[in-house]
Amino acid sequence: MEERVSGWKMFAGVMLMIVGFMNVFDGLVAITQSNYISRNTGGLLPLTNNVKNWGWVELILGVIVVLAAFGVLSGATWARVVGVLVASVNLMFQFAYLGHYPFWSFTLIIIDILVIYGLAAHGGHELEEV
Repeated sequence: MEERVSGWKMFAGVMLMIVGFMNVFDGLVAITQSNYISRNTGGLLPLTNNVKNWGWVELILGVIVVLAAFGVLSGATWARVVGVLVASVNLMFQFAYLGHYPFWSFTLIIIDILVIYGLAAHGGHELEEV
């Protein structure tokens, strides 16, 4: 019998993929355009004030989120746990970045909350065979 993915699990996997690619994009921008970001954001970054270091962390986090998204979309049970963990870490990361780009970070925070809800509350429910 072929395993089918529930609606919330599919939503969570697709949203993890989008968030991961947005983090990769944002990390690459921070690495390559660090002077532009430093000049236009103002304020301090948590733990480090080096925008390139922050960008590398965001790039690596984005790649991990994309890999977790592939796992969730494949239907692997371990991927639900990893998906919740990476969405939680990304949520905290974006919360720390909220002062620099509020709209961008707030959007990713909302998506992370929905992903956590989808994987935690509905991730184990598979669709019934019709």
